[in-house]
Amino acid sequence: MTRDPAWWAAFQAGAFFFALGLVLVLALLPWWLARVERARWRPMRQMLALAALQAHRDCGENVLALSREFFRENGAAPLDRLVRARAAIERQAADGARFGRVMAVYAPAVDARHAALLADTAALAELAGRTLAGLTRLYLGQATVRVGANAVHGDDALGYAPAQLVSLSYVGEMEALAAGFAETAAGHRLGLEKVLGRRARKAARAELERIDADVAMLGADVRRFCGKLQPVDAGDVTYKTRAQGERGSRTLDALIARFDRR
Repeated sequence: MTRDPAWWAAFQAGAFFFALGLVLVLALLPWWLARVERARWRPMRQMLALAALQAHRDCGENVLALSREFFRENGAAPLDRLVRARAAIERQAADGARFGRVMAVYAPAVDARHAALLADTAALAELAGRTLAGLTRLYLGQATVRVGANAVHGDDALGYAPAQLVSLSYVGEMEALAAGFAETAAGHRLGLEKVLGRRARKAARAELERIDADVAMLGADVRRFCGKLQPVDAGDVTYKTRAQGERGSRTLDALIARFDRR
């Protein structure tokens, strides 16, 4: 039996293209599935990146809010300053908790790249809370406190006199807190920019620069504040006998309770 040359040629050509198509499908299937997977999770990953950006923004706003109350010239009543400082600390705690809830909701979409960013963001939010609490503890610990007879007449006082004596460790710890937070925030921005898409990164550039300015302002405020003080060794007799105003608990809540006469 002889084969029809035309039929056989057509059969070979069909078999060849079928085999070629099968090879292409098998070769491209993983790539296609990966693209489908990325497309499936892309909106949620974008939400995670935006949540990290929001947390970055919140940290900058909260540290700057505290700096306004303690490390800048502020003519407001001590009670008002303390209440606003406490609000900044509470806001940071609430912002960190909100970011944690967002991470829990979008956890299925987290890949290796976003996991690193989210871990850095959680660490930044936690550091911001510790920085706020540490700066508050240091500021109130050696401030001059006076609860007057009449708050309306300006008898209350909370602050530092020019060239007030403070310990060397006080200045060092305060500046280290501000510098450490600024360094961590700068590193977080770099990680954030790597994860944001080109268009989102371009849109967020102005805002990121503003946040950088807020963080830098905290460091500048702390250095300016410390520059007006007179640091001495804690064992120095002049430091031990310095005027400290009224004694009592120097925690934020305790001072608010003392200044609040309602």
